[in-house]
Amino acid sequence: MSDVARRVIGPPNAAGVFEGVRSEAIAVHQFRCTQVRNRNANCMRCAGACTSGCISLVDGSLHVDADKCVGCGTCATVCPTCALESLNPTDAQLLRDTLASREGDRVTIACRPLIESIGPFMRASACSEVVCLGRVDESLLVQLAERRVNRIELACGACDSCEQKQGLSCARTVVSNVRSLCEAWDIDLDVQVVEGVRLDLLADPKAQLRAERSYAEHFSAGASNPPLAQRADKARFARTDCRIPEDSSVLKVMKDGTLPHFLPQRREKLLTALALAGSEPEGTIETGLWGCVVIDGAKCSSCRMCTTFCPTGALEKFDDEDGSFGVLHFPGSCVNCESCKSICPDQAITILPHTRAAYILEGSVHRYAMRRRAVALNDEHQILNTMKLAIDGDVFER
Repeated sequence: MSDVARRVIGPPNAAGVFEGVRSEAIAVHQFRCTQVRNRNANCMRCAGACTSGCISLVDGSLHVDADKCVGCGTCATVCPTCALESLNPTDAQLLRDTLASREGDRVTIACRPLIESIGPFMRASACSEVVCLGRVDESLLVQLAERRVNRIELACGACDSCEQKQGLSCARTVVSNVRSLCEAWDIDLDVQVVEGVRLDLLADPKAQLRAERSYAEHFSAGASNPPLAQRADKARFARTDCRIPEDSSVLKVMKDGTLPHFLPQRREKLLTALALAGSEPEGTIETGLWGCVVIDGAKCSSCRMCTTFCPTGALEKFDDEDGSFGVLHFPGSCVNCESCKSICPDQAITILPHTRAAYILEGSVHRYAMRRRAVALNDEHQILNTMKLAIDGDVFER
């Protein structure tokens, strides 16, 4: 087997694994996953962000223990391709719930452990609830800004004593990303993470001492969210209106030799909200949400397999009538999943962590013209065949 073929096929990894994540709280679109589309993809963000140990790395491979899932949705927040999506509430429902708790130009989103610790003392509809602050993503916050919400507080309890404390790190990254976006698009939004008992959440300010005592007792016992399987209120997760249609069980290669493309709905909503809420963007942004692909022509063998595995169509083939050919890069469609970099047999791809803000909304395109090379044509023919076999789960030898 050639080195190129081996890179395409690779060892079985994520295919089938994510079925264990599927639940009333998480929808799985398996073939959006970069690990399923390309077994040599490097993305392991869900395992790195999982707050409960449900998704982890075992000997370099993804492993799922469904009994540990708490339904927090942090894995869905960090997934660049939305292979994992949150349910109950869906993104749309969470947006509605948050706006329903709006007070003037401010909203508060609180984690469930905090609400449970001071629940008897809270005002009705003082905030919207999430299992963990890791559930909150950038599109939600910018959509709130587009609806003239100027202050957002993400309220959490004593995260250091919570077993899902890793969700706080995710929330802080999201807040940092949103601040960068607001600066580039000149959006008036103050968003921050706050910890502890907030006086303005209480129905009676005189109950502050009792609320703080209840809070301390709750978290001193190591407060955390129980696994979904152990929740006493599992019925709340059975709402059929929150179901998201599943992807097809078969991943078919399209006529141009590439796998199907899609732009995650969260990304579309984020782009729309930025356009509506802000002004003409300026400068560069470095959030990790987008990447800027650079192809080194001196190394590239012109196989164009980067376009085959790109999930969003941010990389696209072009073949002109004059015989010129190559790859087009649309920075606005890039989700920085790094699939292209992982599959490139020539290590010709670099992904810059920053990109011009204007590229994202203007539909800018970067054109990489390539030249035909005999070895490149042979490799491309072999890769297209091995790719089909890899998808079918077979091993290809030549």
